[in-house]
Amino acid sequence: MKCIKSLFFLLSFLSALSAVAQSDLILENSQPSIKWKQVITPGFRVIYQDGFDEQAQQVAGKLQYLRAPESESLLGDKEPKRISVILQNRNSISNGFVTLGPRRSEFQTMPPQDYNFVGNNRWLDLLSVHEFRHVVQNQHSKRGFNKVFYYVFGENTQSAMAFCAAPRWFWEGDAVAIETALTNSGRGRMPSFNREFRANTLEKKRYNYHKQHLGSYKDFIPNHYVLGYHFVGSLRKRTGDKNIWGRVTKTAFLFPFIPFTFSNSLKIQTGSFLVDNYELMMNDWENTWHEQLQGLEITDFTTINKRESEVFRNYEFPQPLEDGRVLVLKSGISEIQKFVILDAQGKEEVAYTPGIMNSSGMLSLQNGQLVWNEYRYDPRWRQKNYSVIKSLDLENGKSETITRKSRYAAAALSHKKGKIVTAMNTIEGENYLVVIDDVSGEEIKRFSDANNALYAMARWSDEDNAIVALKVKDSGKAVVKIDYNTGEETILITVDNENIGHPVLKGQYLFYNSPYSGIDNIYVKDLKSGTAYQVTSSKFGAYNPAISPDGKFIYYNDYTVNGFDVVRIPFAKDTWKPLEQVEDRSYTLPELLTEQEGNPDMLSHVPDERYPVKKYSKLGHMFNIHSWGPYATTDLTRAQLGVFSRDVLSTTDISLGYIYDVEEETGYASAGVTYQGWYPIIDLEVTRGNRSTTESYQGEDIGFKWNETTVDAGFRIPLLLTRSKFHSQLTVQNNFSLTRVSDYNQPERIYIDQQANGDLLTNETTLSYYRLLKQSTRDLYSKWGQSITINHTTSPFGGDYDAGQTALRGSFYFPGLSANHSFYLRGAYQHRKWKLDTLSNDTYILRNQIPLTRGYSHSTWEDFVSLSANYALPLWCPDIAFGPILYVKRIRTNLFYDYGYASTDLVNNQQRVQLKRDAIYQSFGADFLFDINIFRFPPELSLGFRISYAKANDYSSGGSKFELLISNISF
Repeated sequence: MKCIKSLFFLLSFLSALSAVAQSDLILENSQPSIKWKQVITPGFRVIYQDGFDEQAQQVAGKLQYLRAPESESLLGDKEPKRISVILQNRNSISNGFVTLGPRRSEFQTMPPQDYNFVGNNRWLDLLSVHEFRHVVQNQHSKRGFNKVFYYVFGENTQSAMAFCAAPRWFWEGDAVAIETALTNSGRGRMPSFNREFRANTLEKKRYNYHKQHLGSYKDFIPNHYVLGYHFVGSLRKRTGDKNIWGRVTKTAFLFPFIPFTFSNSLKIQTGSFLVDNYELMMNDWENTWHEQLQGLEITDFTTINKRESEVFRNYEFPQPLEDGRVLVLKSGISEIQKFVILDAQGKEEVAYTPGIMNSSGMLSLQNGQLVWNEYRYDPRWRQKNYSVIKSLDLENGKSETITRKSRYAAAALSHKKGKIVTAMNTIEGENYLVVIDDVSGEEIKRFSDANNALYAMARWSDEDNAIVALKVKDSGKAVVKIDYNTGEETILITVDNENIGHPVLKGQYLFYNSPYSGIDNIYVKDLKSGTAYQVTSSKFGAYNPAISPDGKFIYYNDYTVNGFDVVRIPFAKDTWKPLEQVEDRSYTLPELLTEQEGNPDMLSHVPDERYPVKKYSKLGHMFNIHSWGPYATTDLTRAQLGVFSRDVLSTTDISLGYIYDVEEETGYASAGVTYQGWYPIIDLEVTRGNRSTTESYQGEDIGFKWNETTVDAGFRIPLLLTRSKFHSQLTVQNNFSLTRVSDYNQPERIYIDQQANGDLLTNETTLSYYRLLKQSTRDLYSKWGQSITINHTTSPFGGDYDAGQTALRGSFYFPGLSANHSFYLRGAYQHRKWKLDTLSNDTYILRNQIPLTRGYSHSTWEDFVSLSANYALPLWCPDIAFGPILYVKRIRTNLFYDYGYASTDLVNNQQRVQLKRDAIYQSFGADFLFDINIFRFPPELSLGFRISYAKANDYSSGGSKFELLISNISF
């Protein structure tokens, strides 16, 4: 019985999440003009855009080669069934994912520039290894009762129940462990990957499992990739068994509806529950990292920035100015990214707030001009975006967008004005170093490699006659110097597996970042003597060297438990340690994982095989059923039995089924489709069935029954307009609706917001726009922003009923009195069309579309004006766990004052006389919300209560009121 209740709860909870996600669905797809092809192998269908043929063949070959060995530790000698892999080569965001509902994987093919993300791997190689492991995990989860859930409900429920059975850190941690084992440069080999975790653990911030897993608004917590890799790797090391996690998750997936099935499974396989295993893992790593620091001498430096508290914040990528000040990129848990200038005393001056940055792991500043990369978005097509170069003149504070509709990443100014060097990745997958004009953005020159090597993090030599850059090849990584005039390329440093980055050339000295000692530090190579040295010795990591204009100091980032500091040391060669004297303090887990898997550097052995290519028909693959069976709505008032389809290119979403209303005890058939392959999104839904309700009339309950057919058809044009630090979107929408009622069981229509026999035809037009400043982790709302919606509904097509309504609502956001507080105003106006003569009984009152004054039970009005002032602030971030049941992350409040004015010309249907009336509504109160997690599930729930006091008027007695609140679910 307990299992049945748990199953019911989980299915209801997951149905609620699904309902939230489907609201105003906008699929991420590409423009219809694109021609698609497919490469087919025994295990994969690689779908790609015309012109990306060679890369598609390489991805297909490597995925096929990985299929058996990467499946072995979870599936034994079995392999996942064939899956579609879509290569999105018009997207400038470097990412990839695997999902169910529908089952597919997508690779966003533009490689990142930050060497601490991709390491020494080629980008598509890293995606192939990492993302295919998720395919294996999904196949592994399809067993026991979770396999039953798949057959009864389809892919969505299989996925949801699998993520209930195993925590999210397992999925990503296991994938990072595999990428570390099968390549020479996975993230598990990079000290930067565990830097924050390591610092927290060693600096008395060893958090309990719930905080580490579920996060915090008080402290900075490394993400689930980091926790997962260290948890997965630690248990594999402790047991010496590469299959241990396969057995743990196998048991969990067999019974995913049993509470804490993952912890119970760990107990079966290891003798300890989840939290105990976590503590063992933390002990293991704490000892390892303590040993790593034994006898380490730390570099003496001068810290430039000042910290007034222990709130986590970063001061990154120092760029020294001529006058001794330093420009940095500042960000943190309580503040958004900003360019800040620090003076000698650490005083901060905000220079500029950038938009959505494409982080390349570097900045460049010369002659008072700063350049960086930002994303730009195609208004309609979510799989088409750009990476542009922006500049800032520090003298006048003026910013410029230098390039448009470009795919540039990392940008560096020449010492003399005129040129910028940057890396370019074309939509055909070709890599170049490009030199452009620093004003017009016009291309001046480009450099390339015959084997399409990736160039990254390029900078100019002192005399601007050469460019120094990282070069990532199949055989490893190098730092190269390219003669600007001849294009001749000279190798300055070449490495196999050492993850070097951020090269800076100053005279005869080449500075760079490296994990050579097992801790990230700054190194230098004397190009005249050929000798290499360690420049810094940091406890947790030193990065991003920059030489002062006078050549006397080296500025860099040193990591602390509270974030990156900007520090300075003298440019003194006699303090540098020769490379041969540097002690290797690396830990051995990556080698152990490689030994367990038995396939080191696996992608260096892929056979050269060509697979057949065919055209891919979007029309032929439009129908793709992925989920089916019964579902519950968020409030458990309706149950739906149906089938759901979406094609893998995300153009067509279809649902077909039967809906049963628990409260009405009625049911109706439903069919809906949204087609998003054209510029306007086309939506169509048809429902048909019986309805019923019970209303109180003159002290008597009266039952109403009728048959109802509805047709809703319309279009939407959602335009993503983000161009700055403000997220912006404009949506234009029009919807036609027909509601036909028959077999109405009452002799006459009593309520004008209830339809009797006949047709109601309406046309609804909506215009909505928002412009909201980007938020930090702690922000409750944007500090600045506007959100406006205009809705107009009429009945211009005839029918038996006449309806009309105009609604306007808007919210305006401002900073509060303290950090992360928010003050916002909300206003709304609504006019409903009322006929002065309703003897014909054909007026229909539409549902309310504006926020009304809180604390009242409202009647129907012709006109309503609503104004509201709100002040939201966090009260406490306790990070308290009540066993495995409840985790409280934050308690917050919203103080409000509401004002409303209502008026109407109302026809009293009983006395057949017209009345005029108006009323003023005033209330004030407070919402208290608890941001919580339950049963260790990552989705965050906001629950609480409202206390309000409403002033009495002619239509309400007012008084105090207590209400329970369910605010939202966030991921």
